[in-house]
Amino acid sequence: MSDAERIDALEAALDDEDRALLDKLADGIARRRLTTAALFFLESVKPLGFLGSQAMRFFQPIVQIVWTSPESYERLARILERRGSVELLCRRLEARS
Repeated sequence: MSDAERIDALEAALDDEDRALLDKLADGIARRRLTTAALFFLESVKPLGFLGSQAMRFFQPIVQIVWTSPESYERLARILERRGSVELLCRRLEARS
């Protein structure tokens, strides 16, 4: 299975709330005109997606103090645990640029 097919299968496996969260995140980045910087960063850390999700879980108690929705934070960490999920966010950002 090629990378593109694996990413498409991952997109199909997401539920509507996961897609909405990724779209909301991409919209927020695009609204702040940080698309290029975010894409550069995400492309450079793509192989570390799982490690990033585990770092999110480690910092969760601290982040929950300022994060307005703990459920969306948990959902984002769960999405990032899947291999290829960073590419899903990159695709959404590229569509908005």
